[in-house]
Amino acid sequence: MDNREILTRFKSGALDRQQVLALLTGNGQASAAPAPSRAPTAPVPSQAPAPVEPPPPAEGFAVVAVDCAFPGAAAGTAGFWEAALGAAPAGTGDTAAFDPALLRIGREQADALHPEERLLLHRAHQALEGAGYAGARLDALTGPDGEHRAVGVFTATARPHTSALLSRVLDLHGPSRNTDTGGSSFLTAVHQALGALRTGECAAALVAGGNEREGVAVLLLKPSAAARAAGDRVHAVLTASAAGHPGRGTSAALRERLRQRVPATVPGLEEEGTGAVALVRAVLQLRHGVLLPGPGRERPGPWPVGPRTALAGVYEDDAPYAAVALREPPPAPPEPAEEDGPHLVLLSAPTPRHLAATAVRLADWLTSFEQAPGPGAVARELRTGRAVHACRLAVVVHDTAELAGALAAFARGDTASGPRPVRHADLREAGEPLLADGLPETRDYVAALWRGRRFEQLTRLWLAGADAPAGDRTGPPAPVLELPTSAPLPDTREARRAG
Repeated sequence: MDNREILTRFKSGALDRQQVLALLTGNGQASAAPAPSRAPTAPVPSQAPAPVEPPPPAEGFAVVAVDCAFPGAAAGTAGFWEAALGAAPAGTGDTAAFDPALLRIGREQADALHPEERLLLHRAHQALEGAGYAGARLDALTGPDGEHRAVGVFTATARPHTSALLSRVLDLHGPSRNTDTGGSSFLTAVHQALGALRTGECAAALVAGGNEREGVAVLLLKPSAAARAAGDRVHAVLTASAAGHPGRGTSAALRERLRQRVPATVPGLEEEGTGAVALVRAVLQLRHGVLLPGPGRERPGPWPVGPRTALAGVYEDDAPYAAVALREPPPAPPEPAEEDGPHLVLLSAPTPRHLAATAVRLADWLTSFEQAPGPGAVARELRTGRAVHACRLAVVVHDTAELAGALAAFARGDTASGPRPVRHADLREAGEPLLADGLPETRDYVAALWRGRRFEQLTRLWLAGADAPAGDRTGPPAPVLELPTSAPLPDTREARRAG
């Protein structure tokens, strides 16, 4: 019997619940005799399958990172949002910021990449690092088999090996799949990513897609409960998705079926068009609580409080359709109280020029706030959210002003004039580190140094090549602090010589 006949016999009373479960799961055979606890009723025609009770509502899947580069806007979500609001002049997508050193790939491999692959790799790295998933926090994403960095990669491009490229370069160990369904490719990739998260194939899913002409977008998705437990910044919650092709049927009928499969709580915002743009627009409007200009709206305006929901869809004739339903993010977790100083701040980069550029970027960011995050929060985020590179600095500070001043002085090459001495090292030609990273005894020793606030010993180990941040993983996870990403350097011959 197929599933339709099993459900039909259940409705007619010919099978009881236990028999149905056994047949549907393939765990046994059931007799067609009527169940003693149910009275037989008139058979249901086999052409009309019995409705299946929907599963209980789930928490959905959190968008914990979003990044993009679209024509007509500066790269990144901030540039896209400002352009969409009409508050900034039109810019250009970031197609020249690709930096192989940050991605740890060699010159020969970098030169062989297609421009579209370079753009996607750069934006994917920006998305992961901006969300704090480029270091220890990424390593801690564990799959059902215990594998670390269990992040699936789902790409939406016309180049079939793009997903494998991103998985390899970013060292991500989950499923890796590429989709090309035309305009609906990005939303179809999201649909596949949510399916992998539901079945537990991966702990998180990276969705990346687009092209040079229409722009690219990147999302990092996690189950909402896992995102909440990790203190992630949630931009929006994906509640349902659907994809399909009309076959010989009508496109209007398929569109209605998809809408029924991704119902929203309230008929809220609808975004259509190219899948990547539609979904990013929906996510950002939910995150900011502001409606962008669109059908029936000539200018941006506040989104009334209330449940805020959205539907992003692509419905192109003679092509697969896809739709994704979203809702507004939950309130951000409260920031923990800043611990009393001093604080040890560790920063690294692939070359000395990268280290100086990233230091000044962080210093400028800290001085741009009326009330900047405390140095303890910044230090913690750099330890847990960033990858460890060969060129390193360490500084002990008591407050944010000292940190910003010390980083700025280091970037100028004038560490003597800074408020605190900055110690640094270039380990690109160094041999084995003093400690064997990865051994449990090493981790326990470094963790004990952090608990004892032995900053001098930690600084020496860090500058000698030990993975000092690895031991600082005690206590509950603190909320993610979105720091500015590492500064990419132009991929030019001059930069190669100077690096």
